[in-house]
Amino acid sequence: MEFKKTQLSKRKIIISGINMVEGGIFTILDNCLQKIETYGELNNYEIIALVHDKSKFNYPFITFYEFPKSKKYWFYRIYYEYIYFKKLSRKWQPFIWFSLHDITPNVVCEKQFVYCHNPNMFYKTSVKEWFLDYKMGIFGIFYKYLYRINIRKNTNVFVQQHWIKDIFEREFSINNVLVSTPEFTEQLTRETKNLNPKKIHFFYPGIPRYYKNYELIFQAIELLSEDILEKIAIHFTNIKTSGTKYGKEIYEKYQTKKDFVFVESLERNKLLAYYNSIDCLLFPSKLETWGLPISEAKAFKKPLLVANLPYAKETVGDYEKVSFFNVDKPQELADLITALVNDTIIFDGNKYPYKDANQCNNWFDVFEILTKN
Repeated sequence: MEFKKTQLSKRKIIISGINMVEGGIFTILDNCLQKIETYGELNNYEIIALVHDKSKFNYPFITFYEFPKSKKYWFYRIYYEYIYFKKLSRKWQPFIWFSLHDITPNVVCEKQFVYCHNPNMFYKTSVKEWFLDYKMGIFGIFYKYLYRINIRKNTNVFVQQHWIKDIFEREFSINNVLVSTPEFTEQLTRETKNLNPKKIHFFYPGIPRYYKNYELIFQAIELLSEDILEKIAIHFTNIKTSGTKYGKEIYEKYQTKKDFVFVESLERNKLLAYYNSIDCLLFPSKLETWGLPISEAKAFKKPLLVANLPYAKETVGDYEKVSFFNVDKPQELADLITALVNDTIIFDGNKYPYKDANQCNNWFDVFEILTKN
C-alpha cells in the first residue's frame, strides 16, 4: 500500500508500550514503530513513543521517552497509566493516543485507541495451576477488570482474532472492536540443525506456562508403541533455562527421557534453522491470542499438529498439511503422531473463515483507521 504526503498540520501521535519488553509483545511494538515512523513522515505527523528502554530502538524520526520502572513494579504501571499520562497528555495535547498493551489510560486527546492482546482473562485456572504459577491465576482475574477500565473512552478497540472480538463485545457491551491480525513477515533460512537423520523430529517452541499444555505431549508419548518411540524425538525450547517453577518441574521429571530433547533459548537465526530442520510442529497450547510458532512453521511448509481451538484455526489460515486434536485427549495426539511417523496421515486441512470480514491485515490499515476523520 502506498501513501502520498499530505499537507496536514503536524499533529502528535502517541504510541504507548511501556511494558512490552520481550517475546511476541516486543515484536508487536517494534513492528508498529517501524511502520509508523514511515507513515508519520509521509503524512506529517509527529510520533512520540513511550517505551521501557529506548536503547532497544533505532528510529530517528520518532521521539522516545522511557519508563524503566513500569515493568518492575505494578504500582508504577498503574500510576503512569491513570495519573502521570494524563499530565503528559495535557502538556502534549496529542491528536491520537494509542496504547499497545491492553490498558486504556486516563488521558486527554482527540482520539484514543487500545490494542488488547493478553489472553489471561480467557483461561480458567485449575487449583494445581494456581500452585504452579499463582501470578498467572491472579492476572487471569485481574485482566478481566483491567480491560474494562476506561474501555468506552476508545474510538476503537483492536484485538488479534475474531473469537476475541466476539468475547469483548459480549463481555464489555461495546460494538467498536476491530480485528487487527498480526503482520507476519516470513523469515526463511537455508541453515539447518544437525539432527539425527534416523529420527522423525517434532518441535514445540515456547516459554513454559501451564496453559501451554505440555502434559498432553507427555501423556501422548506414554500411549505410543515401542516401535514408534524408537523413531521419534521431540524438541522443546526454553524449559531447561526458564527459571520458572513450572519449567523446573518439567525438566526435572523428563530430562532423562530419551525421546525428549531440551534446548536452551534460541537466537532468531538458530530458531529458524530448527524450523528448517524439523519434520513437524506440535502446538497443544490451550490459550493464545495468535500462536506465532504456527505461522513460523507454516512458512517453512512443515506439517502441523495443533490444538482444535478457534485461535489455532484462525492462525493456520488456508493450509493443507494440518490436523487438529482435542487439547484434553492425549490419545488423539498419539494417533496423529503414529500416523505421521508411518506416513499414513490424512491431514484435516484448514480454510480461513473470515476472508470477507472487516479486519486490518497490516499496520498501515490500522493507521488509516486511527487518523481518518
